[in-house]
Amino acid sequence: MSNILTLYDIASTVPGQAWSPNTTKARYALNFKGIPFKTVWVEHPDIEALCKKIGAKSTSATGLQYTLPVIHDPSTGAVVSDSIEIAQYLDATYPSLPRLIPAGTAALHYAFTDAHAATLGPLYAYALPATLLILNPAGQDYFRRTREKLLFGGRRLEDVTPTGDEHVVMWKKLQDGLDQVDGWISKNGSDSKYFMGEVMGYADITIGAYLRWAKVVLEKEKWEDILSWNGGRWANLMRDLEKYETVL
Repeated sequence: MSNILTLYDIASTVPGQAWSPNTTKARYALNFKGIPFKTVWVEHPDIEALCKKIGAKSTSATGLQYTLPVIHDPSTGAVVSDSIEIAQYLDATYPSLPRLIPAGTAALHYAFTDAHAATLGPLYAYALPATLLILNPAGQDYFRRTREKLLFGGRRLEDVTPTGDEHVVMWKKLQDGLDQVDGWISKNGSDSKYFMGEVMGYADITIGAYLRWAKVVLEKEKWEDILSWNGGRWANLMRDLEKYETVL
């Protein structure tokens, strides 16, 4: 067990429940490749100190200098930050296992990551305030302070969730974003299952990780509405990803 890889994930009040979309990408990636690992749960205020202690690089995501996921692979001594960099590392280090980013598609996957991120604004408006409710007190204070400052101009998270007419407009924008992603996948053919056709990869894992965040934190009715969109594409994707959700 001393040589098992470690995934550093973000703690919550839900026992054994992975919720963060960014760490879920890494979790899916490890399980997709079949690499044994253990999880170390970290509270938000402790992430920076942990990263500095283990030598994890700064990611500077949305103004935060240190973020998770981070993995530590004792077989190589590597400490790797950022979901897509972790995917690249796993493919390079364990090439005999299923590839997350097939050879020659790294540029496309990096471009996809940016394009997909541009569709996520409406999801943040719903999921970030809802996330506050599943965090421990120490994590709540840090999450509130940083997200309100960096993403919402100091607005209280409770005031960010769309309601009334604003909800109608924002919910349609969320659907439009997923329509756009559905359109990308459909360029492979109307019956295409994944971003690369019939082969699942990192892009699909990324989409699924954000959908899983919605599943964990949003109300059941909203989640079921999302699953009904695009001919059930997202329900099918989440079923396909269930076997990679294992929390260890």
